[in-house]
Amino acid sequence: MFMGKRIIVTGANGFIGSHLITEFIETNTPSTGIVKTTSNVEILKKIKFYNIIKTDNYLEPSIIRQLSISRPEYFVHCAWDNNYVTNYKKTLQAIELAKAINCKGFMTIGTYEEYGKLIKGLQESQICTPKTDFGNIKYALYLMCKSICKSLNLKYAHVRLSIPYSMRDNDNFYFTKIIKSISKGEQPDIKNLYSANDYIHASDIARAIISLVENQAEGIFNLGSAEPIATKVLLNMIYEKFGKELKIKAENNASNNLEEFSLDNTKIYNKIVWKPSISIWDGISLLVHENKFNTKPSLEEFTDRIRNLCK
Repeated sequence: MFMGKRIIVTGANGFIGSHLITEFIETNTPSTGIVKTTSNVEILKKIKFYNIIKTDNYLEPSIIRQLSISRPEYFVHCAWDNNYVTNYKKTLQAIELAKAINCKGFMTIGTYEEYGKLIKGLQESQICTPKTDFGNIKYALYLMCKSICKSLNLKYAHVRLSIPYSMRDNDNFYFTKIIKSISKGEQPDIKNLYSANDYIHASDIARAIISLVENQAEGIFNLGSAEPIATKVLLNMIYEKFGKELKIKAENNASNNLEEFSLDNTKIYNKIVWKPSISIWDGISLLVHENKFNTKPSLEEFTDRIRNLCK
């Protein structure tokens, strides 16, 4: 147990990184966020997090000196770039920096897309045959990090997320788009009606990462709800909360063959006794409420609401 020691987080202003920083603040865990020089860090300042380093080169001597003074114990690499070449370069730099400042462990963020063939109850031992560019890149980075960290005697962990979501600025989430369309009186684009997916709230992800770091865990860990939820079921719930009826076009109602996937979370439960605290039902309900009444919460209000769900 070393949560009194400092944790380094790259991509601290990003979707996963900012939730992780929020949890560090709530648990009084010392942390330093690393972001690109052009990054907007307002989301971090709003939660009163100012220990931020802006750089495009993790290996600047001044940064190594600055971080070495605080003697960090662990390095969580959340940074992600749409340029895949940049991702390889930055990940290599991140590992080198972790070693240079004498971190004991290094963690990367992966995806369910690494598995390729999606079925119910995917386990970490499943052979990976990625079918998407995103899945391929994440899996290749995992293999690279595993090999390099082993050679540098760095403990290495890789978390594979199911579909992450949050109430905080997550317009790419399918159901956020649906809810916003309905709240504006528009007709949303209904698709993948007969699929059932595994969803995980970003705050649950953050708490799992903290526990893995705290236990100096090594290896691959799935982070998901372990329960596939049908798209049609969630859409029905959303429409009901708006007092509307879900109407399906004929072309969207052609198949009753349910395609489903979920991540088995037995391994992480056995390691750190972790299970998600926020159900997709609670998460979607909050999304509907905030859009229905146009009540965008402050970060403090957001954190309070999430913590109330976790009690």
